[in-house]
Amino acid sequence: MFEKTISDQTVKFKSTPKKDEFVKVLRKNIHNYFEENNISRHANGEMWLKMVISVVAWGSVYALIMSDILSPYPYLLIPAFSLLGFTSVFIAFAIVHDAVHNAISSKRWVNRFYARFFDFVGGNSYLLRQMHGEHHKWVNIHGIDVTLETHGLFRFTPHEPWKPIHRYQSYYIPILYALGQLHWVMFKDFKWFIGEAHIGNRKNIKHPFIEYVVLIVSKIVFYTVTLVLPMIYLSVSWWFVLICWMSIHLLSGFAFVVVFQCTHIYDGTTYPMPDGEGNIENNYALHVLNTTADFSRKSRIGSWLMGGINIHVVHHMFPNICHVHYPALTEILIETAKEFGIEYQENVKFKDAWKKHWDMIAHLSKPDSTVLEYNDGNDLSVAAA
Repeated sequence: MFEKTISDQTVKFKSTPKKDEFVKVLRKNIHNYFEENNISRHANGEMWLKMVISVVAWGSVYALIMSDILSPYPYLLIPAFSLLGFTSVFIAFAIVHDAVHNAISSKRWVNRFYARFFDFVGGNSYLLRQMHGEHHKWVNIHGIDVTLETHGLFRFTPHEPWKPIHRYQSYYIPILYALGQLHWVMFKDFKWFIGEAHIGNRKNIKHPFIEYVVLIVSKIVFYTVTLVLPMIYLSVSWWFVLICWMSIHLLSGFAFVVVFQCTHIYDGTTYPMPDGEGNIENNYALHVLNTTADFSRKSRIGSWLMGGINIHVVHHMFPNICHVHYPALTEILIETAKEFGIEYQENVKFKDAWKKHWDMIAHLSKPDSTVLEYNDGNDLSVAAA
């Protein structure tokens, strides 16, 4: 009944002039950065090179597998398939994520084209655009942030009804995280296309017929390329190829899920809820600062491999800006937030982000757990008082 009430509300952010002043100054500072340096908000040479590298990496690993030279060495074939999974995730990080946010190019068709790379590596770009867009709008708001929805398997928010199984979630979460990508390519897209009428705060969604066609065709292509063809052409048993195919999704799937989860579900985040009129007592920028944390921001290699998803705060505020600009923009964000006395959250190292994520999961495993809905330190009306 509680979830039904939330999903039936039209949720909106409620701001104040003082809170909006921070947003106005931040936007001006970001705008000036691009103007003064005479650079585009979209992909630059570094981004285009990364995109080429990601596709070449996937093709090279796949060619190595299909050459059959590793078949006599099963202990090498499984890692090769696993590496194929990591190159698929790299494509998702380096190309697809920016594409679904229209951040690669100012031309819509260019972004749609590159987003379709997700269809090739087993996902569905159309559904990703719908679901990820709703996550961006309602991050950490129970009932409408789709990334919090696990049908009771996990308890990612204190507003999720507690079940006895949640008592053990900090122990079984690593295993199920590893299965997340496998679940995505096999079940998730079909479930949300066929079994769900709502996505986030959008109700009674009707998907275009062509997207059903793309879903079926792309899944057939994916299974054919990654499973059927290896079964036909590799000189190993079909069941061993099946094991190898499973290995595509396990380690890389764990990495994929953790990178995203550590940015929103951690010790220090908040879980705002709308009031009786559907209002969230913040503007969106402050809402993001309350619910999102960066990690390993100054790791050039880490940020390059993760497509800047670890630099997540500025991404939520300016999702249509290409991720190669995030390090510079985050410095602007930090300085602007400091001027207004607003807290910016980050973890210097990934291990710190993982520990805070684990701590929050353990905390939420308890039936009486509570988490703040708002961070008073980022409430400018409180600060002004």
